[in-house]
Formats: sequence, structure tokens, C-alpha cells
Amino acid sequence: MVVRFKPRFWKDIIKLKNDAEVITATGKVITQVEKAENISQIDNLKKLIRYETRFRIKVFLDKKRSYRMGLYIKGNTVWFARMLHRSKIYEENW
Repeated sequence: MVVRFKPRFWKDIIKLKNDAEVITATGKVITQVEKAENISQIDNLKKLIRYETRFRIKVFLDKKRSYRMGLYIKGNTVWFARMLHRSKIYEENW
């Protein structure tokens, strides 16, 4: 799949730069998405209700460090839009 990044995604990653585990897990997810031939090959991917192209991927490290990656999938292109704590990703309008 073709992977693209929204500027807001990088701002969210910069806020988490001190947590090496989160950065490592994020890199693994991005690599997995790049290698996937279709969306069924992406682990922890779930379509968000009420949205046509919005999805999320869970990045779970422990109870306090559970994050979600917000994605848009249009055709063969995946846009990484946000990387937020699990309690905030569903509230944000991204």
C-alpha cells in the first residue's frame, strides 16, 4: 500500500518522542501497512462508525500507554492522520 502522512501526525509523534517504546511500535505499524497488499492484512485495524474512510489501529503498550493511530484509507493509499491516547482519539475531529 502507498503510505502518506498528514502534518498533524508528525506533530503528535514529536510530542511522544521521549517514549522509545511508542516510537518503535509506531514504526512497526507503519512498516506493516507499507508491506500490506490490502487492508485485511493490517493487524488491529478497525473502521470507525459513521465515517466512510476513517480507521484506527491500536498501539497498546500498557494500561497508561495505550494509543490509537487515526488513518484515512482511500483506494490503495493510507493517510496517517493522528496518533493520540486512546481516550482522545475518538473525541478529536481529524
